[in-house]
Amino acid sequence: MTKTSKITLAVLAIVALSLAAGFFGSGLRGNTASASASSSQGSFIEDIKKRGELRVGVAIAPPMTTQQPDGTLGGPNMIPLEELAKQLGVKLVPVAAEWKNIVAGLQANRYDFAANLDYTVERSLAISFTNPVYEYPGVFLVKATSPYSTSEQIIQSGGQIATAQGAAPEATLKGLTQNIMPMDSYSNAISAIQADRAVAEFTDLPTAESQAQADKSLKIVVPEPEIYSGTAAYGVPASIDARSMQIVNIAIERAQKSGTLAQAYAKVNYFEVDSLGDLQKK
Repeated sequence: MTKTSKITLAVLAIVALSLAAGFFGSGLRGNTASASASSSQGSFIEDIKKRGELRVGVAIAPPMTTQQPDGTLGGPNMIPLEELAKQLGVKLVPVAAEWKNIVAGLQANRYDFAANLDYTVERSLAISFTNPVYEYPGVFLVKATSPYSTSEQIIQSGGQIATAQGAAPEATLKGLTQNIMPMDSYSNAISAIQADRAVAEFTDLPTAESQAQADKSLKIVVPEPEIYSGTAAYGVPASIDARSMQIVNIAIERAQKSGTLAQAYAKVNYFEVDSLGDLQKK
């Protein structure tokens, strides 16, 4: 083989290798781009779409989360997720839960969202949170005939204060008194007050309003200064991807800014803390 032929073959080999590298590199880039595109769609949301169901863990806390006349679970707090389910073309499926185990149910993948859940450091170590759906203060509920009209009087009375076991306000109260009576439901907390086993209940403002509206013998005591301020959001798995979280937060924002949530609050007679009127203990 002549020297010229060897040079020619070498050049051809280099060209062939370059073309091959370009082909395989393009293929690899294509696969990477495809994977990136798939990831950008939001795997959490995609899983919901594939399943055809958006599952929501719901613990009863009227008026925000309630049992409807037909037996289903609903309420104003569900509205952003109801709208999200419509947009995704899937069925909204409420799953019954209790406050003491609602986070555990989310971790066990019994549902995709935990409704009406307060931000706490303890919970945030186990799960993630969406943007807030609404904010509220913690308040006391007492008999209308109670001698106590301030939070200081209630705490210093030495009487038992009922709370919903596992609910965020309970943890705050533990820093103020040891006279706490954890109950497995808000209705049992009210029963404890009516039976004089507890001097008051400490709970969130929406729940207290619902209870006082249903039973005129109960009144709300608003702590001054504020003892607890709650931020209710949706609990989601700690592994949720950023794109899916963005989609959920947009659904929450649209429900807020469109006035849909405000209209729903009005329908269930929910009032801001400075507009309680006769519901407040004088």
